[in-house]
Amino acid sequence: MTLTRLVLFSGWGIDARIWQPLIACLHARLAHVTETDEQADDGADNEAADKAKSRPLEIIAPDWPEEGPQADSRAGSEPTASHSSLGGPDTLWLGWSLGALRAEALAKKQAPAALVSLAMGPSFIDQAAAEQMIPALAPEVLEDFRAAFARNPAASWQHFLRWQASGEASARDCLRQLRELIGRHPVSREAVLATGLAELASRQMSLAPQSELPLEFWLGKQDPLLAPGLSAALRAQGQAVAEFEGGHCLPLSATEALADALLTRMGLATHVTHISEDA
Repeated sequence: MTLTRLVLFSGWGIDARIWQPLIACLHARLAHVTETDEQADDGADNEAADKAKSRPLEIIAPDWPEEGPQADSRAGSEPTASHSSLGGPDTLWLGWSLGALRAEALAKKQAPAALVSLAMGPSFIDQAAAEQMIPALAPEVLEDFRAAFARNPAASWQHFLRWQASGEASARDCLRQLRELIGRHPVSREAVLATGLAELASRQMSLAPQSELPLEFWLGKQDPLLAPGLSAALRAQGQAVAEFEGGHCLPLSATEALADALLTRMGLATHVTHISEDA
């Protein structure tokens, strides 16, 4: 089935501007695929040619409530951009980091065709009471960060940017690009960021049967924010996992590979993606 709408959910402390390079790459990729199809057709199959020309792709990158450049003018509990109509059988959701945890909860109400969890396992922090034995970071990792955030929110936010960029092949370039996109200061209020940290400590996905919500995990091989052994453990439980060369900032470090993988997953391209399905 071809999916024609893509919704991108951003993570903690970083608004939807993070998606600008990926969105540009997706449009460029789709235009190239369409042009290639038109050239290959050369009048042979008008129906196929018309289908190639009309491939639609709607991309929505909403900000979460009270987050993003226009945060002060918004309120509510769901992301912007048509709150009640982000799902649907033609829609793929991609949630990055905390955005994946939030999207999984929201999907129970809005029912997208599938959800891709980018750079996030079923939980960020090890949940002691959880029945599903999937690796996650130790609770004290986030506890220490939350304590530092309470003392100095701005410095802790800057540290978080450096932390998530540290897994990339060129951490300095990734950090520079990140700051160019979102600025050098958080746009969300401290209370909103603190709430997000509490969500990272408590949210956990329900690994429901694939028939309820097709769920895939797309993870960076060098992600410093993921526990060792996560990919293998997910595969052992029958979960769909793809690994990318990169760390936590895959929207920036693996832009082209992500674009190819998304178009292929949505049925909008047939070329081989640059991801590894190896364990």
